[in-house]
Amino acid sequence: MKLNIWNKIVLALGISSIAIPALADESSSSTNQSPPTLTAQQFVSDAAVGGMKEVFLSETALATSTNDDIKSLARRMVKDHSAANKKLAKIAEAEGLNFPPTNTFSADDPTWSDARIANPDSVKGAQILTMPTLPYLMDYLAVKHLQSLTGDQFDQGYLSDMASDHTQAVSEFETASLSLSDQGLKKFATKTLPTLQKHSKMAQELYDRYNAPNGTTTTNQPNSTVTPVAPPM
Repeated sequence: MKLNIWNKIVLALGISSIAIPALADESSSSTNQSPPTLTAQQFVSDAAVGGMKEVFLSETALATSTNDDIKSLARRMVKDHSAANKKLAKIAEAEGLNFPPTNTFSADDPTWSDARIANPDSVKGAQILTMPTLPYLMDYLAVKHLQSLTGDQFDQGYLSDMASDHTQAVSEFETASLSLSDQGLKKFATKTLPTLQKHSKMAQELYDRYNAPNGTTTTNQPNSTVTPVAPPM
């Protein structure tokens, strides 16, 4: 099972649902390093859209994949991320923070709208893809691409997305648990982090299992030859 060019580009560029705050130059001394900054609104937006993406992709996996391991992972993703987003939405509402629309990944729907975009009625449907300022545009495009795949290509793309997305999600939640001044969100990040770490481990182990160094494992055909691909960083 070979990764297509799109997934290689995604892995190389680290495209994901969550924008990770820039870290200080590792070459600087600890006394000159500034801690990553993360606002409450940015965390709510990133975490919510990240959770929606995992649910959206995992529901697609349940409908598309025939691999039992992938379906098991997908069910876990749907359950945990749906629950986490419900908690996050309540915190955001209580504190007057904007929660991204639940149809974030349905921009081709004629009824699509997003309050963060001026005059959304004039850019509904596929027209939205012409807007370079669309929030989380790269995530939307990645989702649409994965939805176009089938068989081993879909399974490979799904595992790649789950591994890379959760690596970056863990990073942002770690930052949030340490640096957010909003105590409600800080507590949410701290309590949710272990679950994300577990997700990250599960996704990476499954990704590695189906990308064995000897190049002999695929998700649906155990004896096929595949091109080894470096796991996402």
